[in-house]
Amino acid sequence: MAKLTYRQIEAFRAVMISGTTSGAAEILCVSQPAVSRLLADFEDTVGVAMFERRRRRLHPTPEARFFFEEVERAFVSLEQLSRAAEELREFHLGSLRIASMPAASVEFLPDLTDRFSQEHPGVSVTLQVRSTQQVVDLVATQQFDLGVISGIPLDDPAVEERPLADSRLVCILPPEHRLAGREVIVPQDLEGEVFVSLGSEQSIRHTIDGVFERAGVRRQLLIDTQLHYAACAFVLAGSGVSLVDPITAWHYRRLGLVVRRFEPRVRYRYSVIFPRQRGQSGLTKSFLALLDKALEGLEVESGGLFESGRQRGRQG
Repeated sequence: MAKLTYRQIEAFRAVMISGTTSGAAEILCVSQPAVSRLLADFEDTVGVAMFERRRRRLHPTPEARFFFEEVERAFVSLEQLSRAAEELREFHLGSLRIASMPAASVEFLPDLTDRFSQEHPGVSVTLQVRSTQQVVDLVATQQFDLGVISGIPLDDPAVEERPLADSRLVCILPPEHRLAGREVIVPQDLEGEVFVSLGSEQSIRHTIDGVFERAGVRRQLLIDTQLHYAACAFVLAGSGVSLVDPITAWHYRRLGLVVRRFEPRVRYRYSVIFPRQRGQSGLTKSFLALLDKALEGLEVESGGLFESGRQRGRQG
């Protein structure tokens, strides 16, 4: 049995709507004989009489009315698909799933996803906060479109990494601390201070401890925490001083935390990761463009306390 063609169904629908082959020809922008041929082929293929010819008009049979209802449902679905495709082209439909380490998730990424949602109404956005390793796992298994992590060595073949920023840790002090007037803090300035350390299993903890050991500086290591924003909260409450990532510190600066440059430079990198086996969607690329712009703005706003690494790259 021959199969119906889309053009035959279009001709049938046009005749049902207009009631004549001439009216259908106008709808389809073809000649009347072309419509008549398509309609005849349509009826031959279906094997059922769809019209009665009376006084130069076509009168649908009950079978035609039944089939027309099915055709209309199909055409409505096609129109919905066309609208959906248009929405996709305009980035107004779809979803973006982001996983992030806590360090960028206190204020920076929520503000950014809000701006993204305003630019792309109708797109659903998910932001999940997890440890760096959990973020890697979520992206590697393609549960999320992208992840924001600290720049740690990755050996997962399912993940593709792109550097975001090559920055540095900053020193944070309580309000009205004795060192608040300094522009730059060095290890010797923190001799004897209560120091809020990051978790002992984090590599950054060992890097920081090494800086003070080489300088021969002793600190009171009475508090440690896993999270940069928890360290900021401890310091803001007057519990000690610390070194943390600059994005988190800049958020707490607005709450009264004192943030200062620390020397020697303790490197802290931010990276974005994607599932290696899946291309980046238009929504992902749009979010990344917004992310890059926001990081450039943060570098200017913070007076260089946050470093994107672009200036060093150009100088090098």
